[in-house]
Amino acid sequence: MEKLRNVARFGKYGKRLCMMFLFLCITTSGLMRASIFAQTTVTAKFRNVTLNEVLWEIQKQTDFTFIYSTNDAKKVRVENLDVKNELISEVLNKCLRNSGLTYTVHDGVIAIRKAEPVRTETVAREKYTITGKVIEDSGEPIIGANVIVKGTTNGMMTDMDGNFHLEVTDKKVTLMVSYIGYTSQEVVATPGKPMSIILKVDNNLLDEVIVTGYGTFKKSAYAGSASIVKTDAVKDVPNVSFQQMLEGAAPGVSVNTGSGIPGSSTSIRIRGMGSFNASNSPLYVVDGIPVLSGNIGASGSDSGLDVMSTLNTSDIESITVIKDAAAASLYGSRAANGVVIITTKQGKAGKPVFKLKSDWGFSNFAMPFRELMGGQERRNLIHEGLRNYALTYSGKTDDEVGLHQGMTENEAWAYADSNIDQYAPIPWCGFVNWDDYLFRNGSHQNYEFSASGGQEKIKYYTSIGYMKQDGVTINSGLERISARLNVDYQMAKWMNIGAKIQFSKVNQDTYSEGTSYTSPIYGTRNGATPSDPIWNEDGTWNRALIKLDDRNPMLSNSYNFKREYATRSFNTVYASFDIWKGIKFASTFSYDFVMNKSRAWKDPRTSDGDDDNGRFSKDYNDITNMTWSNILTYQTKIKKKHNLDLLAGYEINSKESDGLGTTISNFARWDKPEVNNGVVYQSMGGSNSTTRIVSYITRANYDYDNKYYLGASWRTDGSSRLARENRWGNFWSLSGAWRVSSESFMKPLQNWLSDLKLRVSYGVNGTLPSSYYGYMGLSSLTSNYNDNPGITQSQLENKELTWETNYNFNSGIDLGFFDNRLNVTFEYYVRTTKNLLYSRPLSLATGFSSYLANIGKLQNKGYELEIRSTNIETKDFRWSTSLNLGHNANKILKLDGDLKQVTSGTSIHKVGLPYSTYYMIEFAGIDPADGEPMFYKNTTDENGNLNKETTKDPRSAEKVILQCADPTITGGLGNSISYKWFDLGLTFTYSLGGYSFDKTGTLIETDGSKEKSYNLPVYALDRWQKPGDRTDVPRFVLEQGAGPQNSSRYIHSTDHIRLKNLTLGFTLPGRWVQKALIENARVYFSGSNLLTWAKWKQYDPEVPVNGEVFCEAPPMRTFNFGVEITF
Repeated sequence: MEKLRNVARFGKYGKRLCMMFLFLCITTSGLMRASIFAQTTVTAKFRNVTLNEVLWEIQKQTDFTFIYSTNDAKKVRVENLDVKNELISEVLNKCLRNSGLTYTVHDGVIAIRKAEPVRTETVAREKYTITGKVIEDSGEPIIGANVIVKGTTNGMMTDMDGNFHLEVTDKKVTLMVSYIGYTSQEVVATPGKPMSIILKVDNNLLDEVIVTGYGTFKKSAYAGSASIVKTDAVKDVPNVSFQQMLEGAAPGVSVNTGSGIPGSSTSIRIRGMGSFNASNSPLYVVDGIPVLSGNIGASGSDSGLDVMSTLNTSDIESITVIKDAAAASLYGSRAANGVVIITTKQGKAGKPVFKLKSDWGFSNFAMPFRELMGGQERRNLIHEGLRNYALTYSGKTDDEVGLHQGMTENEAWAYADSNIDQYAPIPWCGFVNWDDYLFRNGSHQNYEFSASGGQEKIKYYTSIGYMKQDGVTINSGLERISARLNVDYQMAKWMNIGAKIQFSKVNQDTYSEGTSYTSPIYGTRNGATPSDPIWNEDGTWNRALIKLDDRNPMLSNSYNFKREYATRSFNTVYASFDIWKGIKFASTFSYDFVMNKSRAWKDPRTSDGDDDNGRFSKDYNDITNMTWSNILTYQTKIKKKHNLDLLAGYEINSKESDGLGTTISNFARWDKPEVNNGVVYQSMGGSNSTTRIVSYITRANYDYDNKYYLGASWRTDGSSRLARENRWGNFWSLSGAWRVSSESFMKPLQNWLSDLKLRVSYGVNGTLPSSYYGYMGLSSLTSNYNDNPGITQSQLENKELTWETNYNFNSGIDLGFFDNRLNVTFEYYVRTTKNLLYSRPLSLATGFSSYLANIGKLQNKGYELEIRSTNIETKDFRWSTSLNLGHNANKILKLDGDLKQVTSGTSIHKVGLPYSTYYMIEFAGIDPADGEPMFYKNTTDENGNLNKETTKDPRSAEKVILQCADPTITGGLGNSISYKWFDLGLTFTYSLGGYSFDKTGTLIETDGSKEKSYNLPVYALDRWQKPGDRTDVPRFVLEQGAGPQNSSRYIHSTDHIRLKNLTLGFTLPGRWVQKALIENARVYFSGSNLLTWAKWKQYDPEVPVNGEVFCEAPPMRTFNFGVEITF
């Protein structure tokens, strides 16, 4: 018993002792650094190398970081260095002997600087002291910045707070201030006046690093295709999800939001579409972990809820878009459509930095959406339509309504007068603008706090944020609480551990979009007319609308609701071990859990719920995504010029989804919508699915003298989504690059051509079927026969189902001019997808109409251009510009066997044509003589020529191949300007050559056949009215027969230029804020979608990716005002 008590006592106090020990280790680490330096040894062997190479080798072998001037280090040659386990101090003394350089050690940083010469002056001169501080734009101090008096060796490095002090003999001197990664400055200093020097980030240097998820590369050494997105340019724009930050930022990347409801599902396409049936979205990787993507909503709403809306964009450090196979093939079966790599922020050694950021704003539609006539305009046009109907009446005489053939003008107007109040009455309250009630100015508010810092061994970044955004339509909005903690701890010289923890809670208000009559958008653009009052004169709801009858949109949106609730916990832990010189092992484990539930209520007081006496739905969906990755790397340098980088690894990914939902109706009370309060169960269902991928990875990179680069990768994936015989797929890539500018024969051009690199890559990656069990023969167990369970076959077996394979060729040229002040990148690519997943038709005698099979081939071919320039750069003024454009041509190469084309609605999928090609009869305009629409016959003669004669009978016109939904050119233009305390950033996006099909227009714009009870678009005012009129809008004749719905009359250009983002900021001078213990304070205005120039102005040109437009909520124009404080 005594032993047990001792064990218990030890367990009780053991944790406390461990915590005290850990605390003492951290707090005393600063005291130990001097002894660590004194005891650290180095082993190295060099002959005739620069000091740069020696310092790099020492840094790899030790825990120290070096800060030095690159130019100074290049000038120092180390002729012969052969040491083994020699003290670092002795090695540095040998390397710096007679070099004019010296070093200092402070907090794990070794600073190399010029040694002060021994002064021989005997005459004493008066000395003055210059003091100051070197900071970043954000106000954070820069530790270890070089501050030197111009023309002398008198200088020092800034301390932990960014401070410096120098003694000079002149009253006015010029200081040269520099730091790695920042643009150097020359500043005139006067003794006795404290200075605050702001160093600007050197964007050219930042662009040098490309993150690929399996390592980082200098851009000069990278042979693949990657775009680095600078998040700083849009950090002040109120984006709910990071996808919006990519718009116009990278060539070949298109971002499509199917709905303007905050938090709605967003899709990204990189270099076109790569599949008919499987996913076209890229793989998303956050901090090295492939993560969940797409819609996680449980309610089945049209807008969806994007899982990326759970990620606070302010926590993002960088975004890299991988577009070719050179790096993407390492991700194998999930990377056929590219990879988007997100790196979150990490702390830096130094004093803690605290940031507070808050912004507020409002929003409305980015451009007018399907503008409607006012009440009187509509009444006048319907009055005209009644008159035209009477004049063209060809039926039997109807004395009751006053119609007969051959009516005179006066008789026609009399008929219109007597019937106008049937279709467009003046309501008791006057004409109603439904938009005033169903739409509003949206609002935005955001509050964030972050803290970062650390010591030599441990670094941290943590943040917490609250964001609330109300949509433009009532019953739409998003609310998010997010928190993050990133910690990195070096436990030993050979071991590093860390964790990245994210928690977020998101609530979304949404509604049914599409063609629901009670939807705010479709309801107002269709049947809720200005002649329909919202309330009756006695204050009750109007339940007798002209078109919608009892379907009052305002009533439904006042009582009904549809809400999503998502909670996410995304946690990653990792450890890395330096096993031997150049050999490193890293293990990462990630567990991502998303719990989403939805509640939808159709109130019994509305037309949506009165038949059921209230209807309530509740759905749950849990998703878990587990990843375990183990990577072994080896890096070495052979004979100084040969660099080798090897990687081998093993990964396992498991994803599970578990859902349950029910719908119940008939409620005793409308104010208690919950499952247990209804009495009639309408439906109940649930599902559970699991999928797993096991992967083996290898990679090899080689470069010779930083001029010639070769790379190869191989990945083998095994997936549970395929039958055992086809479960494993092999994916690989080869790449190479030649840095021509490093050749000796290029030296005569170095004054203006600073960089020239040629690169090429080719590889294979794949796409899995979207269905987890698509290869299986499945049976449904839920068939009901006279209240008895039954089993029916629900899916045919296809064990031959296999991966889609994507063959990706990429070539590029990188150019840098005038010391990289102007950079140009041009790329050409061909992307071919084979074994396309497609629904193969079957005879209905089998009981099935189709089954999933691998058939067909698809190709995307295009080019991309990116230009970046530093136009002006002075002490106080900087202006830089970036331009990018991309062209992608999509083409079907093969369908099933001898099949050459498949028609689907308004589209045709034909070999040799883009997938999204329109196919319908061709509109030929309006006959100026009588205002009737005309169509091209387009019959084909024996020579295959089309007959371009016109006809007014659409049945005589043949369908033909028309335009394509895909744009020809897309891109963006960005400018960044700073002057002293002011900064301005703006980004334009553009899209040219694409077309949309107005599906809603075919339902509500029928030239009078249905408009007697519909709303009327403003452009109907441009209708044909008299002989000789030339217009695209036909004569308006009420109740005439409807024209063809699927004609090119409803195809419209999506060409547009848009001011996508704008930010204007003012950083308060340091002397204004430092008295309040504030390091930096900045106020700013930001906006998105502020201006739009569009060829077709009736709806927003950023349409769904297939080009078909219904009544989705359009993008919003936002205005935002904020403040950011650092202390």
